[in-house]
Amino acid sequence: MSGPRVFHVTERESAALILEEGFLGGWGDVGFGVYLWTDETVARAYAKNGGWDGLIEDPVILVVEDPGLQPINPWDIHPDWDPKPYMSMLWRPLDEDDPETFWRPERMDPLDLSGPQEPPQP
Repeated sequence: MSGPRVFHVTERESAALILEEGFLGGWGDVGFGVYLWTDETVARAYAKNGGWDGLIEDPVILVVEDPGLQPINPWDIHPDWDPKPYMSMLWRPLDEDDPETFWRPERMDPLDLSGPQEPPQP
């Protein structure tokens, strides 16, 4: 079983390294790991906006499948934060005591950003 199909937004240079070696964890809103979007449209908008801080200049979206992905629990979100964006996310917790360990998902491919962004309207 390969797990859900999710999307990770990163810089083109980082994407090449991730595809070659796997993901390194990083600190995020609920812990140390890798964060992924469950909705392609949301991932595309996130990439278009340059990520959470607007600093991603040459975004690439990686399509990832892995059975080890976990939902973000509402009680892990800071009470002052809007929980809605986290409903479209999964994450893969990694060991904060071993930050140099790579995670290689079962499946990982770059998404063609020139393809359709939204389903056609009837």
